[in-house]
Amino acid sequence: MVTPKQLLSTIESALLGPSPPTPAQRIELMHAIRNSVSSLQSLLSFPPPKPSDRAQVQSREVRLPDSPPISLDDQDVRIALKLSDDLHLNEIDCVRLLVSANQEWSLMGRDPSEILRLAAGLYYTERRDLITALYTLFRAVVLDQGLDADIVSDVQKYLEDLINSGLRQRLISLIKELNREEPAGLGGPHCEHYVLDSRGALVERQAVVCRERLILGHCLVLSVLVVRTSPKDVKDIFSTLKDSAAELSQSNTTLKHQVCVYILTD
Repeated sequence: MVTPKQLLSTIESALLGPSPPTPAQRIELMHAIRNSVSSLQSLLSFPPPKPSDRAQVQSREVRLPDSPPISLDDQDVRIALKLSDDLHLNEIDCVRLLVSANQEWSLMGRDPSEILRLAAGLYYTERRDLITALYTLFRAVVLDQGLDADIVSDVQKYLEDLINSGLRQRLISLIKELNREEPAGLGGPHCEHYVLDSRGALVERQAVVCRERLILGHCLVLSVLVVRTSPKDVKDIFSTLKDSAAELSQSNTTLKHQVCVYILTD
């Protein structure tokens, strides 16, 4: 399985490098895209909380895929369950986030709130890598970046298949869903309002999600130049535009203006 970070790195190396990609890079690019089709088709769709998985975490022993059982202490359990509640994310996946955060930053001796924010920041970094990878693929096809015609043709075929399989509808849905004040979107009233990004900087969760919506808006606009919109697409995009325009009267931020403008461009 290709991680979002690996996918983005492979795409950037092949498509944004200072020189044309080598044959090995081209093979690696196509392999990474093929192995990420399901992640891109179900963009930012993750397993939700599950009672049996919550019970497993509460038992203080969890088995992650392809790894031996992991023992948790009381603090690990509390943080994993808080992550699950805040992000509407499966409890086992939240333990994976804690393990990954520990590998990256070493969590020993850190305050529980800092651990929570680091793990949540890692989750949003993975999301950003995935949607940025998609955006980079769209740019490679739509904008003249001097790429080899064969590479552009191969990438375009994958994007066409993704769009025809429902990716554009998924983009439209996400722009709406991520604007809701609930755990799967901007966060509810009882959710942690801040995350720590990859640089260790404290950032507002709502700003991170607004940035996601902006990149998704870019992808939506560029998708129209790859596969023509259907009447249903046009209707749904117009509905999303109305929702985005209405929210400007409630929260007049630059990012929300940009989201609205990119949908209007569509």
